[in-house]
Amino acid sequence: MIDFTKSIKPTFEAQVTAALMIQTNALIPIKLAARLCGISRQEIDRRVHNGTFPKPHKLSGKKRSMRKAFYLSEIHDWIRDPKNYRRIEDAEQSTGSFADGDEYQHLE
Repeated sequence: MIDFTKSIKPTFEAQVTAALMIQTNALIPIKLAARLCGISRQEIDRRVHNGTFPKPHKLSGKKRSMRKAFYLSEIHDWIRDPKNYRRIEDAEQSTGSFADGDEYQHLE
């Protein structure tokens, strides 16, 4: 007989951890964001520049070794529908009615 408790436990723990990270809107490094999204770091940089990927947040003030991180909820929005994702600041840029550049949304 197969013991499923060994294979279920790590999966369950991973699901609980992921749920808690999403619930608390954890910051994740660009390397993890690339793995979750299935695209390279270079592709993430391209899409950030085009406004089709969430904007990273700086974790350090050093220009040379600047670390980038993304809010997991923003990455989750992108994963749900990457083709239609646009940052609010880019979507509203033509009207000029948006003051806060750090807010994002998933447009359908």
